This record gives sequence, structure tokens and C-alpha cells, in this order.
Amino acid sequence: MGKLKDQLAGVAALVAAIIAIGGGFIKYGEITTKLDALQKESMKVDKVSVEAVEANKESIKSNKEDITTNGFTITDAVSVIADNGKDIAINSKEIELLKVQIEEIKISTSNPLTN
Repeated sequence: MGKLKDQLAGVAALVAAIIAIGGGFIKYGEITTKLDALQKESMKVDKVSVEAVEANKESIKSNKEDITTNGFTITDAVSVIADNGKDIAINSKEIELLKVQIEEIKISTSNPLTN
């Protein structure tokens, strides 16, 4: 009977080892499948982006020519933005001044002794 128990224990250990190894192979197969799918998808994205650039090459050239032929360059845009920033600063200070003046008028009109 002891010999039978030892043989059963040996068989159980062998089955457990086979199951563990099989589980490892299954996990390896899943990871490999996922990596292959990701690689295929990344190649599609790269191919599409390259094709998009190639397709838009002429459009990009014509836009560049339009910018230079209209005479409006990036430097012009920067100076316009800077001028707009100055105008915004001036307008915000004028608004602050007007608010202060409105408060003064409110205070002076609310005092009955000033009239």
C-alpha cells in the first residue's frame, strides 16, 4: 500500500509539473499574439501617416506659396500679436480707471450733503 501511495504522489507531482509548464506555454502564446497584433497595428499607423504626408505634399507646397505671395509672413504675425498684447494691456488699464471713476461717482451721488 505504501508503494502505491508513493507512485500516486509521483504521478500527481508529474501532472502538476506538466500543468505548470503548459500554463507557461499558454501565457507565452497569449503574449506573443498580443505583441503581433500591436506590431501590425503600429505598422498600419506608420504607413497611413506616411501616406497622408505624401498625399498632402502638394497642398503643403501651395499653402507655403500662398503665404509668401500674400506678403504676410510669420514675422508679421508675431508683430501683430505683440501689438494686440499692448492694446489689451492699455484697454485693461482703461477699464480699471473707469471702474474707479464709477465708484467715485456712486459715492458722491449717494452722499446727500454733496448737493
